Amino acid sequence: MPDQPLPPGTRVRHVGQQWARAATATIRSVDGPYPDGSYEYEVTAGQDFSRRTGPDNPETRTTRWNSRTVRPAAGSVS
Repeated sequence: MPDQPLPPGTRVRHVGQQWARAATATIRSVDGPYPDGSYEYEVTAGQDFSRRTGPDNPETRTTRWNSRTVRPAAGSVS
């Protein structure tokens, strides 16, 4: 698990997605930590959750992901 919390603006992916390294969402805000040590991220994701984002799948859907299910996309965290 990456160091938490990841900052807003970080490009991320959900562990349940097929794109092992591609970004499928962007963190917009962070809540927590919660008693179990986790955080909750509000992210914008593509309308088609199963594909990476881009011109044909813009990030127009807002959702919330638990930090235990979020991984930074390749090259997204400095």
